[in-house]
Amino acid sequence: MKNFFMILLTIFLPFCLVLLTFLILFGIRRVFQQTLETTTSFQNISVIIPFKNEQENISDLLNALNKLDYPSDKYEVVFVDDNSSDDSMKLLHQNLMNNYKVVLSSDKKYPGKKGAIDIGIKNSKFDIIAITDADCEPELNWLKSISNKIVDGNEVVFGYSPLKKENSLISKISSFENFRNYILYFSSVGLGIPYSATSRSIAFRKEVYYRLNGYSRTLETLSGDDDLFIREAVKQKLKIGTFINENSFVYSKASKSFKEYFNRKSRHLKTSHHYILKHKMMLAFWHSVNIFSLYSIVLIPFSNLLLFPFFIKIILDIVTAQTVQTKLTSDFSWYEILYLQPVYETFLIVNFIGSVIRKDKWK
Repeated sequence: MKNFFMILLTIFLPFCLVLLTFLILFGIRRVFQQTLETTTSFQNISVIIPFKNEQENISDLLNALNKLDYPSDKYEVVFVDDNSSDDSMKLLHQNLMNNYKVVLSSDKKYPGKKGAIDIGIKNSKFDIIAITDADCEPELNWLKSISNKIVDGNEVVFGYSPLKKENSLISKISSFENFRNYILYFSSVGLGIPYSATSRSIAFRKEVYYRLNGYSRTLETLSGDDDLFIREAVKQKLKIGTFINENSFVYSKASKSFKEYFNRKSRHLKTSHHYILKHKMMLAFWHSVNIFSLYSIVLIPFSNLLLFPFFIKIILDIVTAQTVQTKLTSDFSWYEILYLQPVYETFLIVNFIGSVIRKDKWK
C-alpha cells in the first residue's frame, strides 16, 4: 500500500503540474496576443487617487502623472485625502496642474480606502474611472491603454503593476511574489475565469460602478476594493479585460521590511476568504499541487521516486517565469527563481495564517 501511494504521488503530482502549467501559459499567451491598436481613441477619463500620509511618494507620483501621453483636456486627476496628518496636502497644493484637484474624504459611505475612492468617483466629471495608488508611478501610455480597452467593449479592465525590485532580500521576495500573482491574474482572464486584480491599475465605466452598487457588496473586509470588486463584476457577467502594452505599466515600491510585507499580505489574503467558491477551489488546487510537489523532497527517505515531482516543479517554475517575464520586463535570473519560488510558496502558508489572525486596517 505504501509503495502504491508513493507511485501515485510521483505520477499524479507531475501530471497535475504539467497540465496546470500548460493552462497557465495558454491563458497568458491569449492575453499577450491582445496588442494595442495603432490608433488611439482618446476617451474622457477621471483618475482617482486616494491617499493618506503619502508625502514621501507624492513627488514621484506627480512626476509620473505629468509625463502621461494624453491630452490634458481629456482627463482629470482627483486626489482624495483620507485625513492625512503629514505634509501630503501641502505638497499637492504646491504642484497642482489645471486638470488636478484635491477633495477631502469626509462623511464616507464606506470604511477605509473604499470610502475615499467612492468620494473621488462622486466628485469626478468623466464617465471612465481609472484608479491607482499614491505610491505608484504610471507609465506614459497608461491612459491610452485604458481608453482603448474600454472602447473595445470591456466593462472592467486592469493592467500590470510591477514592484520595483531592489537589492534587499525582502524587495526581491515581494517583487517576485507580485510577478507570480500577476501571472495567475492574467492567465485567468485568458482562460475566461477572472478572479482578481489590484487597484494600482484598474478602470471601469462609472455606470458599471453604480450598477454594482459601488462597494456595498464588498464590505466583508476593509480591503477588497479591487479583487472583491472583480468578484462582483464576475457575478454580473461583466466583460473583464487586461492590457499589457508597451509603457502602460504602473510601478510601485516593494516592501521595505518584513513587517511591512507581512502586514500587506495578511490584509490582501484576508479578502481571498470571500472569493467565489469556484475561485477558491481553483486557487486551492493550484497552490496545493505546487506546495506538495515542493515539499515532496522531505519524503525522500521513504522513496527516491519523490525526487521526480520536486525536479519537475523546479523545471516548470523556471520555464514559466523565464517565458512570461520577457513580456513583463522583469529580470529575475534562473538562480533567483530557484530560491524565490520556494520562499514564495512557503510564505503563502505563513501569510494565509496571518490573514486569519491579524486585524484588517488601512494605514
